[in-house]
Amino acid sequence: MKAVTPPVPLPTRERLLDAAADVLQADGWAALTMGKLAARAGVSRQTVYNELGSKAELAEALMLRETDRFVERVGGDVAAHPGDPVGGVTAAFRHTLEAARENPMVEIALGGSQGGRDDFLPLLTSRPEAVLDRAVEAVAALFAGGYPEVALTASEWAVAVETFVRLLLSYLVQPSGSVEQASGRMRWVIGRMLGR
Repeated sequence: MKAVTPPVPLPTRERLLDAAADVLQADGWAALTMGKLAARAGVSRQTVYNELGSKAELAEALMLRETDRFVERVGGDVAAHPGDPVGGVTAAFRHTLEAARENPMVEIALGGSQGGRDDFLPLLTSRPEAVLDRAVEAVAALFAGGYPEVALTASEWAVAVETFVRLLLSYLVQPSGSVEQASGRMRWVIGRMLGR
């Protein structure tokens, strides 16, 4: 009989971010305190502060983790559409829009009723370097590597991706129609930008 290896425990920071996301989803940002987070993760409050810093820094850590997950999903869309840059970029736009509409952190940042806008909104507007720049750089690299047939330089891909992201944020702030309608419109824009 083969011995079962116990799962490797998550690092403390990841456990704290998981616990924060759970509290955020269940009770909202306003209800999340460092004490509640410590109790939920089974650590001291000092550990929470040592790992994450202030509540605003916790918001940034959560958004950066979501950004990394977004980039991972985009990688899946590129892999699912080899040789089809318009299809792959459009799928990435559609899937990101769907995921963002259901994401409590995005809802909070855009003025949802759960409080926390002051901690999340600057990460998308006045201090976008951490989140927006990270997403643009990683996604532009994915598209450039996945679609070498598109005649865009790395810096041109970065401009295109930043434009796509800003349009996506616009659709989130002022939805007009369904995700399918928004994606259909974006498919045309994407095709024009990619020269297809």
